[in-house]
Amino acid sequence: MAKFRFGLEKVLGYRKTLEELAQRDFSEAQAYLNSEIDVLDKMKQVRLEAFENRYQRQVQGGATSEALSQVHDFLKGQDLRIKIQSKKIQDIEKQVEELRSILRAKAVDTKIMEGLKERKRDEFRVEQKKREQKQLDDIATTRFRSKDADEENGL
Repeated sequence: MAKFRFGLEKVLGYRKTLEELAQRDFSEAQAYLNSEIDVLDKMKQVRLEAFENRYQRQVQGGATSEALSQVHDFLKGQDLRIKIQSKKIQDIEKQVEELRSILRAKAVDTKIMEGLKERKRDEFRVEQKKREQKQLDDIATTRFRSKDADEENGL
């Protein structure tokens, strides 16, 4: 019995490889995005701590104007750094979305080829069954003819 061979197996393999590469690129970009979000969260936490520090100094009163000025300057700088980091995250999110769409397209291409392979395999099976049935019919016909011939010859 013949074995199924998909003529576009190399194309399917190539598309799977492209999908795997797109998956890797997407995963790396997602990990980078997550790390940058962590950086932003830490910046916000530091800002909150500085804000609380400023509040404590204000409550204490006394000669803390220099310290309050430093904390105020730090908060302004931290706000700027947070704004820059937020912009960076937005840019990275755009890249991640582009990579996600590329990954989806590669996955669709692979699925199309896998579907084609499955249809070809089904067609092959149907064809194999037809051939087997034809062989069985030929054997049955040959036996029937042989039996008729034997009966005619009186055997």
